[in-house]
Amino acid sequence: MHHSFGRRLAMITFIAGALQLFATAYGAQAAATAAPEPARQTAKLQPSSTGYDISYPQCSAAFPKSPAFGIIGVNGGLAYATNPCLASEYAWAQTSTSAGQPHVSFYLNTGNPGPVASTHWPPPGTTTPQACDGSWSQACAYDYGWSAAQDSFSKAAAASGSSAARTAPWWLDVETANSWSNTDLATNRSDLQGAVAGLRAVGVTTIGVYSTSSMWSQITGASSPSSTLNDPFRTLANWVPGARSFKEAPSYCTRTFTGGPVKYAQYPSNGFDADYVCL
Repeated sequence: MHHSFGRRLAMITFIAGALQLFATAYGAQAAATAAPEPARQTAKLQPSSTGYDISYPQCSAAFPKSPAFGIIGVNGGLAYATNPCLASEYAWAQTSTSAGQPHVSFYLNTGNPGPVASTHWPPPGTTTPQACDGSWSQACAYDYGWSAAQDSFSKAAAASGSSAARTAPWWLDVETANSWSNTDLATNRSDLQGAVAGLRAVGVTTIGVYSTSSMWSQITGASSPSSTLNDPFRTLANWVPGARSFKEAPSYCTRTFTGGPVKYAQYPSNGFDADYVCL
């Protein structure tokens, strides 16, 4: 009886050990074949490098060749709209090889349309992140910007993966072509503060603004550039359009409109918008 039990115990121990070895080997193989997490974009872009920004207008055209970096528009020109070729444009941006690795950024459209013009305006009873009664108010504008930014993040995450969307730099496209209040500029500022906070709430850490001095002043009422310590936008990097050529682009690298550093100067190149790295 005791001898038979010993043999059974030895057999059980042998089987358990074999199963453990199999599990360890299988786990190692699975880890080796699993899709790697996107690398955090730590490599610094070299000054004077040329990248491109593209969005929905380029969906039916060939994309720029050999970009040093790519900036992808998430929306179809308006907040909550979707760039229909976001996934393919993200794949294009992944071919960039500045500093030896892909360098991809996203930009989202902003606006402050109010409850009449937008079906996405926060309804009465909204409490996240601020208490909103559905009216035209700073609190509701903040919530609108917050939710619109998170909607854009969700779109980018669906095309690139949440980790890639989170670690990529993001830009707020702030232009007068979209809906803004001409009289209540405080709600416009609240909307943009909400957009910044909405991105930060999902883990985005690098955020900047695309605009010009005149548009920024018209939309936010801020003097350009702002030096006020309590200005929530003054440390955000700037992406400045207006240069007519690569040669002229460096002169735009000092044209900050928030008071923050100018990262990119945009200029036309072969039918596309090219972007010159300022720093």
